[in-house]
Amino acid sequence: MNSVQAGSDGDITLLRTEPRRRPAPTTHHYLHSFEADVLMGQAIYMACARLRDAGFTPDVILAHCGWGVALYLREVFPRARLIGYFEWFYHPHDSDADYLKVTDLALLGVPLGGMSPDKACRIRTLNAPILMALEDVDYGVVPTNFQRRVLPDSYQHKLTTLHDGVDTDFFRPDPAAPRCIGEVDFTGVSQLVTYATRGLEPYRGFPHFMQAINGLLRRDKSVHVAIAGEDRAFYSRALPNGETYRERMLRMLPDLPLERVHFLGTLPRAAYRSLLQISSLHVYLTVPFVPSWSLVEAMACGCHIVAADTAPVREVVSGTDAAELVDFRDVLQLEEVMACALRRQEAAEDLRRQARKRAESGFSQVTLLPRWEALLLGEGDGAAASRITQV
Repeated sequence: MNSVQAGSDGDITLLRTEPRRRPAPTTHHYLHSFEADVLMGQAIYMACARLRDAGFTPDVILAHCGWGVALYLREVFPRARLIGYFEWFYHPHDSDADYLKVTDLALLGVPLGGMSPDKACRIRTLNAPILMALEDVDYGVVPTNFQRRVLPDSYQHKLTTLHDGVDTDFFRPDPAAPRCIGEVDFTGVSQLVTYATRGLEPYRGFPHFMQAINGLLRRDKSVHVAIAGEDRAFYSRALPNGETYRERMLRMLPDLPLERVHFLGTLPRAAYRSLLQISSLHVYLTVPFVPSWSLVEAMACGCHIVAADTAPVREVVSGTDAAELVDFRDVLQLEEVMACALRRQEAAEDLRRQARKRAESGFSQVTLLPRWEALLLGEGDGAAASRITQV
């Protein structure tokens, strides 16, 4: 049986459930993630059925449409208005999956192979549960226009672009921010390059960043680098034998001055904010994929940003007004852009102001929450949504 745990937080009741088992090893490898989604959807269905049998009937459901969460909600609550939150639709070509070429990764000691027919077919199959959700929801929300454009044309009439929003009152510039982050004291460090991500992996440019700072640190002995994030891959393919990308890059760069490279791990929210606030230069890299909320948080803190010149980043920073953009696949170019950015800190003040302004105008929770409220109440953009697929 799947387990259900209930708790309360003020007026919100939380129920947690989990699948009864993992996907079977004998399942076709194209379908491993689909089976995992079905198992999760089944667990969610059973938990919601208990709610229904206890007399609970929702007017509206807001569900993330990944991992199978929304697959069977229509079966248990057929009359509820179902709003889906969509983050991604998979494409094997001209997208995130093939942005890093074999030659790029081979130079970095990351032999992950190219886009084989088998890999392309597996990637296409990942869309099966997403298509089921797109067909079923009354309306869908996508955080950015870039993410919305990768979803099929036949469902665009059901979708709106609406970001979750960032707390720009919490994430704000602060010249007096603490300079002790975890166990590392950055007092006295005049040039601090920061990099923050969920996982240290190729999808977020980590191997390229490590190669670039290897040259940067040799050029300028005053520079320190602070790296926040978990030492694991969330989106990129795992390396053989359990090796992490951090371990691989440190092995490849034996002369890296580790006394000036600080791996901070996953930080508490306040410490993470302080890191952004004391940053001299913040680097955000990504393939054309879901843009990290950390980019907006860095902008809200008024960081001087060097970022990947990819479509999602260009949308978030609104061109080049709020960041300096670079094709991070060219490691020497990335190193040079970072070095030049550090040399002109005073001239970058306008970039910092524009980054903060863009975060406030485009991504502030204060502005966006009323739009979310209207959507949930069936007002505004989502009121007249049609569940019918347009061909």
